[in-house]
Amino acid sequence: SHRWESTSTDDDGRIGCAKQFFPQNTKQSLRRVLLLQSAAAKEDGHLDIVSMAGLQAGGLSIHNGRTWHGSPPNSSKTRPRRGLGLHFIPAQAKFTTEARKSKLWKQYVDNIDDPSTVTLLETDFPLVWSPD
Repeated sequence: SHRWESTSTDDDGRIGCAKQFFPQNTKQSLRRVLLLQSAAAKEDGHLDIVSMAGLQAGGLSIHNGRTWHGSPPNSSKTRPRRGLGLHFIPAQAKFTTEARKSKLWKQYVDNIDDPSTVTLLETDFPLVWSPD
């Protein structure tokens, strides 16, 4: 999924932006499933769709960050949805010019000629494991 072509003009610079895959109505949802199947077919022809319908409030989903995932809008009128995301990247990861399009990454690369030269700050990107 990380290599799928983005067909959305309303994305944030990521390949296959998540905004493409989580529409609000059933008709759009069916179109998105077809888009996912088409994208998967271009790779290895295999697509697993796993339902998280049984996940209760307070539940937990753990998955590879390159897995398309999402949830419907919060249906509670009195309780906000809380979320916690932990993202692990290789220590040698570098920004690309595409990071300028992202609300999340733009702050690190704005006004930098070559984003790949940006050093990831330990305060924002702590090293959690090293083979040394």
